[in-house]
Amino acid sequence: MNHLLFFFLLAISASLSMGYDVSHFYVCSTDYVKKERNFLCQVSKFNMNVPLPPKANEFFDCCMETSEWMSRGSKALLVDQLFKDMKKYGFNTVADRGIIEEVGSNCRKQMGSKINGRGYILCFLADRRTSKCFKNMLKKKEGEFFTKQTYCKSG
Repeated sequence: MNHLLFFFLLAISASLSMGYDVSHFYVCSTDYVKKERNFLCQVSKFNMNVPLPPKANEFFDCCMETSEWMSRGSKALLVDQLFKDMKKYGFNTVADRGIIEEVGSNCRKQMGSKINGRGYILCFLADRRTSKCFKNMLKKKEGEFFTKQTYCKSG
């Protein structure tokens, strides 16, 4: 029995150490908008300009907050964490960090007190300097949601 328990714990620790990324978009979708398949399908294809179902803003906030790209209270962009995640996909200079900060700052100025997770996502997808790397990061880091696109399949 002790050997069985040992192997079970060893298997769990090995699987945890492999470092699989959790798809925050997938998890947040199940918490807020899981029945909105058309909406989720469009978002997974980076089409963010679709009619918003109830709880859509909570979904986007959840995605940004659990990814640690936006603070929960103030809705401030957490530039260092976003830059750290984007570094793996092409953004790696001090100038690139400045671009992230600038896009986030301009977005916040534009939206004012209405800034939210969706607003930041729209800004990073729309800006020609960040769009490609931001999409690439989301496809890799959030592959469960953006690559598999399970919401686009009927069923």
